Amino acid sequence: MYLQQDPEEFAQFVHFMGTKVPPAKLSLTIGVASGGQTKFLHDYFPAEKMIVVDIGMHENFPEWARIKKSVNSNIILEIIADSHAESTRQQLLPYAGQVDFAFVDGDHSYRGLRQDIMLTKELLRPYGLMALHDTTALPDCRRVYEEMIHSRDFFIMRNYQNRFGISVWQYIPAEKKKPKFLKRLMGYKPI
Repeated sequence: MYLQQDPEEFAQFVHFMGTKVPPAKLSLTIGVASGGQTKFLHDYFPAEKMIVVDIGMHENFPEWARIKKSVNSNIILEIIADSHAESTRQQLLPYAGQVDFAFVDGDHSYRGLRQDIMLTKELLRPYGLMALHDTTALPDCRRVYEEMIHSRDFFIMRNYQNRFGISVWQYIPAEKKKPKFLKRLMGYKPI
């Protein structure tokens, strides 16, 4: 499957998604690479429909054509282009506010990751989840992660940092009232 993940870290993340998060009606993956993580995750975390965005330049990307046939989801849109291109955003806008879960593992530069997060934010439904990969492994990703801790729109739910780093965030628009269970169970305080 060309799974490019730390096994223990990814297993903890997949276990959380598969046991604590309701199945997604619509999921988004930015940065599929060879597709191993996409297949493995959705073997345990069901998503009725899926959107995939990848630039198609990873050395193992040709494996995606084979692996996507066995992904446990209906891929309704596959965009093989730069996630930062306006044409990509225009293709995604019809799904604004509908994505239940997004896995962001595309551009690992500071500016590029921030752009992917802003795009994802447009697509997530209120209280939807977003996972970021490589939040420990790369300085730019770590910097974005540290800034996200202070976000008014995202609340960190889980953080797995065995090797590469996978963090799970809940999108809570600033104009929405913060759920009481977050305040009570997780000690949430708005910044």
